[in-house]
Amino acid sequence: MLKRISILFFLTTFSWGVFAATGNGTLQKVSKKYRNAKLVEMSVEKSVKSDLLGKETKHEGKIFVANGKFRWENTKPEQTLLVFDGSTIWSEQTPPKEFGGPVQVAKGKVDKKTRSHILISSLLGADLEKNFKIQKEEKVGDLVRLDVTPLYDDLTVKSMQVLINPKDSTLDEISYKDDIGNLTTLKFSNIEFKKKEKKSLFKYQPPKGAQVTDL
Repeated sequence: MLKRISILFFLTTFSWGVFAATGNGTLQKVSKKYRNAKLVEMSVEKSVKSDLLGKETKHEGKIFVANGKFRWENTKPEQTLLVFDGSTIWSEQTPPKEFGGPVQVAKGKVDKKTRSHILISSLLGADLEKNFKIQKEEKVGDLVRLDVTPLYDDLTVKSMQVLINPKDSTLDEISYKDDIGNLTTLKFSNIEFKKKEKKSLFKYQPPKGAQVTDL
């Protein structure tokens, strides 16, 4: 379960540091703004609706992105951390105090083959036309919604919608259904584009006594 959660978190966060121009004008403006920032900091609310379990879970945290690296700190309902330092993905979960036990850490490498299947990287990066097709673009109130579908059956994501604020060229919301029917929605707020990168955010060392496994 930890492996699947970590990969899904990674799918939804990697892209902001590796934006590249695409054939869609709306995405081009967004990609340029995020790509040119030394550091992007934002609050994120993540909800997952499970058709199989018939329940919804919500998480609150912050995301930091810079030069293809990212850090995702979840604070509610449990404490988790996901860090990509440019070559290695680190996923850290702290057990609830009432249960005790060591911190659980999973790590994994990302290669070219893996990147081609990364959700948002493929959506907003150079592999867009190879992996995804923009089915529709329309205005929804003050936002622009893009409906996206994968071109191949082996991708984890089966359908996706991206909401963009055209006034300031920022991502407002991403929602997607995975291969087991879960609907994941990410809502972004308090987005700040910093002029200086904070390299320490993207360095990770497992805490003493942590149980470390490979993804």
